[in-house]
Amino acid sequence: MKMEQQPDYRVYPSLLIAFQSLLDYELVAEEDWNKVTEAAHERGEYLDRDIGDYKLTPDEMYVKLECDLLDSINRVDGRYGEAAAKGTAFNEIVDCLIENRKSKNKDCIIYSTANASGNKIIRSEIDGFTFDFDVALCKETAYYFSGSLTQYYANATMETSFGTVLLYGFIDEWVGNLMYDIKTTGKYSWGKFEQGWQRHVYPWCVIEAGDTTEVESFTYYVVEWAYQKKGEPLKAKAIYQETYTYNHEESGRKIRDMLESFIPWLIERKKMGLIQDKRIFGGVNPEGWSGQPTDPNKLAKLLFKQSA
Repeated sequence: MKMEQQPDYRVYPSLLIAFQSLLDYELVAEEDWNKVTEAAHERGEYLDRDIGDYKLTPDEMYVKLECDLLDSINRVDGRYGEAAAKGTAFNEIVDCLIENRKSKNKDCIIYSTANASGNKIIRSEIDGFTFDFDVALCKETAYYFSGSLTQYYANATMETSFGTVLLYGFIDEWVGNLMYDIKTTGKYSWGKFEQGWQRHVYPWCVIEAGDTTEVESFTYYVVEWAYQKKGEPLKAKAIYQETYTYNHEESGRKIRDMLESFIPWLIERKKMGLIQDKRIFGGVNPEGWSGQPTDPNKLAKLLFKQSA
């Protein structure tokens, strides 16, 4: 029996998204979330800066984005925070309703209850956070995706000039020849997920693996959260769909170009002793392993010394 060759690298879309942000760090530094707000001053934050000033300079933003990427690669516990936990919890609730099952995520406890105001809600406890979701929103979203394949594991290998790369990840919802990724956000504007590599990687993987012959489009189904008053469950201010037509040849080219930019960065960071994870280089981590957070001060000294 022929042994399957181990890949030289293992990469999932979120890493490519984080690397894209790193490449675009100057544009990221100009985004609204990096500006000091009146609310921040009221909380006693950034008092050394005027409202509208940037919280982080472009160089500081670069260090932050590289720390975030390294911590994701190194599988540091608690690296994603409250917003990501909220999105994960909502997605798991929707999938539980679609499949009429309990949560498969051992880190996500889900149950129906009434909150302090007596409103029926679906509660989720995840990563140290507790979220109360509006029942109608959860049911409406599940109904929209009824009949879909949920959390479908997609994977395929791509040959690059640096070796074989295993691309992998989970498709949130797959219905016929349409794919969806459920996103949640506090503020939405059109094109927010244009740089989302899921729309290239997942369709490419299932076609290359022979799971299907055609994917028509990939859609980001976006729930924009409404302002949550005390005692109220999480509701949607609006729901948007950001749809991209899929072209297999074009996406394959884009993925390969991105990988051949990302892998040299990986190799260099490994030489610098910044990557602890073995899986990304085709290896195996000990069971239950998680890495240590990157020290931003040490990283800044190392990066700016390298570029000096």
